[in-house]
Amino acid sequence: MASTYMRAAGYHLHVLRLVGGLYSRCQFNTRRHMTKFKAAGLASSGKAVDVGKDEGTGLGLKKAPVIIVGAGPVGLTLAILLTKLGVRTILLEKKLKLTDHPQAHFLNNRTMEIFRRINGLGHEIEDQQPPMEHWRRFVYCTTLAGPILGLVDHLQPEDMAMHRSPTGIAHFSQHHLVRLLLKHAFDLGIVVHEVSRMPPMCSNSQSSNIGEIYMGHELKSLHANSSGVTTRVLSFETKVETVMHGSYLVAADGAGSIVRKIMGVEFEGEADMQKLINVHFRSKALGRHLARTNPGMLYFVFNARAIVVIVAHDLRSGEFVAQLPYYPPQQNFEDFSPEVCQQILFDVAGLENLDLEVKAVKNWVMHAQVAEKFLCGNDRVILIGDAAHRFPPAGGFGMNTGIQDAHNLAWKLSLILKGCACPTLLDTYEEERRPVAVANTKLSVANFKAAMAIPSALGLDPSIARLVHEAFNSKMGLILPTSMQQAFFNGIFALGRGQVTESFLSRYNPIAMARLSRVQSILQEGDSLQLQFPAEDLGFRYTEGALVPESAFRDGLHVEPTGRRREYVPSSMPGARLPHLKLAVLEKNCRQVGKTVTCEQEISTLDLASGDIVEFLMIVGCCSSGCYWAAAALQIGEAYNIPVKVAVIWPAGSMREKAGKASVRPHECMNDTKDSENCKDNRNSYEAWQNLKKTVVHAEEIDVSWWALCGLPSYGALLVRPDDHIAWRSHVEFGPNSLQELKNVFAKILQRRELASSLYTSHILFDKLN
Repeated sequence: MASTYMRAAGYHLHVLRLVGGLYSRCQFNTRRHMTKFKAAGLASSGKAVDVGKDEGTGLGLKKAPVIIVGAGPVGLTLAILLTKLGVRTILLEKKLKLTDHPQAHFLNNRTMEIFRRINGLGHEIEDQQPPMEHWRRFVYCTTLAGPILGLVDHLQPEDMAMHRSPTGIAHFSQHHLVRLLLKHAFDLGIVVHEVSRMPPMCSNSQSSNIGEIYMGHELKSLHANSSGVTTRVLSFETKVETVMHGSYLVAADGAGSIVRKIMGVEFEGEADMQKLINVHFRSKALGRHLARTNPGMLYFVFNARAIVVIVAHDLRSGEFVAQLPYYPPQQNFEDFSPEVCQQILFDVAGLENLDLEVKAVKNWVMHAQVAEKFLCGNDRVILIGDAAHRFPPAGGFGMNTGIQDAHNLAWKLSLILKGCACPTLLDTYEEERRPVAVANTKLSVANFKAAMAIPSALGLDPSIARLVHEAFNSKMGLILPTSMQQAFFNGIFALGRGQVTESFLSRYNPIAMARLSRVQSILQEGDSLQLQFPAEDLGFRYTEGALVPESAFRDGLHVEPTGRRREYVPSSMPGARLPHLKLAVLEKNCRQVGKTVTCEQEISTLDLASGDIVEFLMIVGCCSSGCYWAAAALQIGEAYNIPVKVAVIWPAGSMREKAGKASVRPHECMNDTKDSENCKDNRNSYEAWQNLKKTVVHAEEIDVSWWALCGLPSYGALLVRPDDHIAWRSHVEFGPNSLQELKNVFAKILQRRELASSLYTSHILFDKLN
């Protein structure tokens, strides 16, 4: 028994010597990384600002630990996360003003969990998004006025129950999200430059020690070496170039990333899957009509004039985007003028006297690709978001994957820049995120192919359109005059669309009836385009990186995507996101929601750690083994200069009325207790934890056993990273080798090498437990 060993003579001395062997400074595996670390000055706090002249060019010089290129959702999220963690950033955006063109719009569970921790951003999104009844369905029709071919409701009862996450999904357009993120950046003290066309609240011409955003500034060149990254940046308005230097540069500048191109990083995967026209239009009358008759997020319109997917960004304001496939050179972007697009939209709407204003027409190309590497330029240049991966829009993985990239990267950069982790920790960003990007690419492609099942069932097989296009682009097709190519090409397509005319889809046509029956079958069986993928949204798991993997669970991890929805299964395996469970805190938990501070007793396990500092979370049971695990983790955190919080999980009903009323000796915490149920008999041992009060939170299960959910005994332990992913777990109670094991865990996560020759005696652990 562990308790027998704990009482044995000399045990505490053994423990204290092991703890004392931790260095508070980073240890390096190679001379190369030592050189990189010193040259970059990474042990500084990362808050100093140097503004002057570059000696080599005479141009203005600005410095920051991190330069971010691209002020979209991913770049802004990263800037906010780094700022909250005390890292100063300079963010460059080549656009002079924010776009009004809606783009991505679906925020999955994991992204909303991240936003929930950004000063109440998640709550703002939930308050401002359209009503759920407006966007929970996909509608299949021949015109927006009807008839309806089929409906799919993508919200199931388990999605509404909040069992798997403390927050839900959201439908919130990217251009609105960017403005909210910019507001939060401004509230944090980040200064926005050259923003005369932006909201007054964001205007500020002063420099900031917190961070800066430069609108209308384009990256013209960059040079990366072991000391960092030097860039030349051009202001569009003043035409003045500035030199900017950072320890790291993060490319968040989208699918056409100039940074990626400068660094010569290639994409891998399938390019040019489809070319599409995007038509941004507004019609309040159409929005009101659809909200009243057939509200939905996506409308798949199979019309004799055109095959169109219409995204209803907000039925309340009548904001839509229509997507039309086109096939150059027989069809060209120039053929889709605002007037032509407006007439197509009138036809597919099927409503008379419709107010419809085309705001913008753009073209884009669908790809399914992942960058060959996410780190380049001596590991000083980092690709993130669409600069690192670009997916088909099916499933909405693009923006969500990018925001989760930022969440993975922020805490690692913070620890490196503060000298608490080796620069090699950055390697784990690519180790962890690139496999996720590859998996999400495959899933997006599978979902896109599933979306093709409906038109195929209606006789509009997209593969036939592709074959026709390829035939026209063969040598034989191209010898025909352009006008003849276009006429023949458009004629064939019109003939195909004739299969969805009202006369063809008559109930007296047995072919049409068989096709419509097949459509219903596809929709009912979930074989069409899906909105939610809980198993992938919340259940993705890192198998290598800043964690201690369990070899027994490496096999069978990767399931080839089918495009069908799979449910999330909670897991406590290293690399998995910490499962969500409601707990009752024994001292009221206070957190900020927007500008209001609220205190509540029920919280999520995902609320146990702070989002404002780089904090590791050690979750233990209320037994004696938990006390030792807790004290060891806290001592190691102090030695490494890493904040560690301990969460003690008590069985339901064991402590809520007894908290703070204990009157027994602290050493009762050391009672040998392997079964969490025995905590009910040792509830007075709560007082023993008070010696660790500043860094310990006590929480009680409400209706579900935490340890059963995790598949662990209550005398085990879980170590959770600052990004809510599990770094390590123990199935056994604290024993003679446990402290050394935990030291090795922290050393591996932080990429720091322990040297046994530096062991010394400390009394901190002894003092905390007695």
